[in-house]
Amino acid sequence: MYYLLSANSRPRRWIDDSPFIKGLKWWSGAIITMDVPNPLEFTLEPYEPHSPDDDQYMGAIIYTNPPLWRDDFIAALRERGIYNVDLYDVAIRDPDDGTIHTHYKAVNVLGLVAAADMDKSIATVHDGIPLIDVDFDKLVVDEKKTQGFQMFRLAESSNAILVHETLRDGLLEKGFGSDIAFYDLEETAV
Repeated sequence: MYYLLSANSRPRRWIDDSPFIKGLKWWSGAIITMDVPNPLEFTLEPYEPHSPDDDQYMGAIIYTNPPLWRDDFIAALRERGIYNVDLYDVAIRDPDDGTIHTHYKAVNVLGLVAAADMDKSIATVHDGIPLIDVDFDKLVVDEKKTQGFQMFRLAESSNAILVHETLRDGLLEKGFGSDIAFYDLEETAV
């Protein structure tokens, strides 16, 4: 069984400014062949102590473009045999105190896998082509098409990163359950 990997809804710090690099597509699943600044520079939104969405906590996953994953989360993935990612150094500036956070990486998840069972899924297919930007109200994965990958981008909806339940269980055992979410594909819009 596969799950959608995401940050959970825990209050946290949020990214305000992300670098834009013309022609760079972080969601394509392909190796990046163009020059990428080192480090990629980001800025946090100012902390709003009265906002229910804000906290000083910085999550294991920061959902932005490109996605940012904390070093301990990446290490846990590596321990589970996950290597289909390209990693890029980042510098995240906190406008409140000037701190620069370098314990994250910009992540390019490699590989698109066309694993959706389109006959059993409930989806809106844009442009008549079931690739890249399909909207799923219910996603059913054909596990024969996953080729045994533990983590991959879904070719039909390339913003979705799917993880196998054994990887999910290993990450929960490592203590990431309070920080990331694994959504049931048949109950979550993708």
